[in-house]
Amino acid sequence: MKGIWITTLMLGGALAAGGGAAYFVKGYIAGEVQAEREQLQKQYRLINVVVAKTDLPPGSVLSGQTVAVREVPNTFLHADAVRSEQWSEIAGRVLSRAVRGGETILTSHLAQGAGAGFSAQLPEGMRALTFPVDEEASIAGMLAPGDRIDLLFTTAAANDSVTLPLLFSVPVIATGLRTQTNERSLPDRLQSGPFRTITVAVSPSDAARITLAQEAGRITVALRQSNDQTITRIARVTKTSLLRGDTAEVPAKPRLRVQVILGGV
Repeated sequence: MKGIWITTLMLGGALAAGGGAAYFVKGYIAGEVQAEREQLQKQYRLINVVVAKTDLPPGSVLSGQTVAVREVPNTFLHADAVRSEQWSEIAGRVLSRAVRGGETILTSHLAQGAGAGFSAQLPEGMRALTFPVDEEASIAGMLAPGDRIDLLFTTAAANDSVTLPLLFSVPVIATGLRTQTNERSLPDRLQSGPFRTITVAVSPSDAARITLAQEAGRITVALRQSNDQTITRIARVTKTSLLRGDTAEVPAKPRLRVQVILGGV
């Protein structure tokens, strides 16, 4: 009888010890699982960042029309990513490099200094020059950023009026405030409305010629066909030659880049 009691006590003690061990093991496992869950939640905590809505070229203006907010797991977040709470600090800034649609905007993507985005559109060694255009051409919507134009110069000379070519195949980089890179960020009225000025990319010497031509006479803009690289050598035209019906056009070989001045006043 005594042996049975001893066996029963030992069995009971073993069960109690086992139960206690199981309880502590369960608590330990639950603690480990909770710690792991918290670690994963910390790593994959969603952060609101600013991303490009569509592919944005260099010089694009950051606005509500060009960027959006997207949640990104913290573990995949770039150190330079622009977060949603930083939006007020970068609104209106421009990109110094292209950003693909859906890509996170980084602080390193932003151009430094005022106007850096627009100047980034200029080829090396070129200058941006703005001058007024005819109201009729503006309202008709003849010109758009990316077009190429010829410039004709008209002035009075020796009791006559003369028109001669000033520059050929000049790239238009802005019409009013509209450029190729900021079209989507401008209000509709500025995208399609009339403009009074155009901005072209020219060499410093050509910028000086255009400036002088504005002072000495009138500049007329002639829109070129987008793929036309042909140079037509044109003699000066006067009222006298116009009345005589004179023509003097000699087609020249196509060139990739054309900036030619013929004749003088």
